[in-house]
Amino acid sequence: MRALRASRIAIDAETLRLRLLARRLAVRLVLAVVGLAFLACTLAFAHVAIFYWLRLDYGWQVHTAAALLAVGDLVVAGVLAMVALRLGPGAAEREARLVRQQAWRAIIETTVLPMLVVRVLRLLRRR
Repeated sequence: MRALRASRIAIDAETLRLRLLARRLAVRLVLAVVGLAFLACTLAFAHVAIFYWLRLDYGWQVHTAAALLAVGDLVVAGVLAMVALRLGPGAAEREARLVRQQAWRAIIETTVLPMLVVRVLRLLRRR
């Protein structure tokens, strides 16, 4: 009975934690979308400024300035893609997964024996 109460408390606590996590992530998502919109506008203005700077101050041709900006964007995108591909789970994430697995094993170990006893008793009562 104690294991059932402890598991119920653990489930309620985990439900609350996940609900609060979802709310926090929703707020963070909205703020990130607004921030990314401002960042996109800033990058567009920076591209226009660099383009005109290259054209007016250095006398570059339109095609040359546009090609330089495109190559620069491709290099930045490639570097960011490589960083994203190499980014794996950190030590805290691996440790949290290990703790979760150990907790589930402990719950299973504490509930398996009583469940087996209950099933055996049911079988014995039927006979």
